[in-house]
Amino acid sequence: MKKCLARLAVALVAIMLFASVCALADGTISTTVLMRVSRMTQNAVVNAGEDLSIEVSIDGVEPASYQWYFNDAPIEGANQKVYNIVNAQPEHTGVYRMDAFDENGAMLVSMDVSARVLEDEVPQAGDGSLPVGAAMAGMAVCGVMLAVLLRRRAMA
Repeated sequence: MKKCLARLAVALVAIMLFASVCALADGTISTTVLMRVSRMTQNAVVNAGEDLSIEVSIDGVEPASYQWYFNDAPIEGANQKVYNIVNAQPEHTGVYRMDAFDENGAMLVSMDVSARVLEDEVPQAGDGSLPVGAAMAGMAVCGVMLAVLLRRRAMA
């Protein structure tokens, strides 16, 4: 019986946290929807030719519709919570915006995501793009130049 009451209490708290909050004002009931963005693609960077996927997920309310925009222009047919670009190219670089609407067409949330498509491939970690020996030699040269400059300054 205690376990059942504890589960009921947890369920009631969950319902209170995720349900709409109602307030009586001037004889009318107004509702505030509790929601949060639970997942959002941060600034996306991909190489040209790779697929670009942008997503915004919302908890607490299920939007009735979505609309994606690219540099403030609506993207035809882009009306899901995930927007995919297959074989992204540099011209796909820019700001993408997702607007989510309720069943009455009222905007629930609007989120911007910056995307960048690079023409030159981004080196992968550990791929040897810059050999460690070359990096160490460069650092040594900089150290010698700094020492020479400091010595000249001390002599002046």
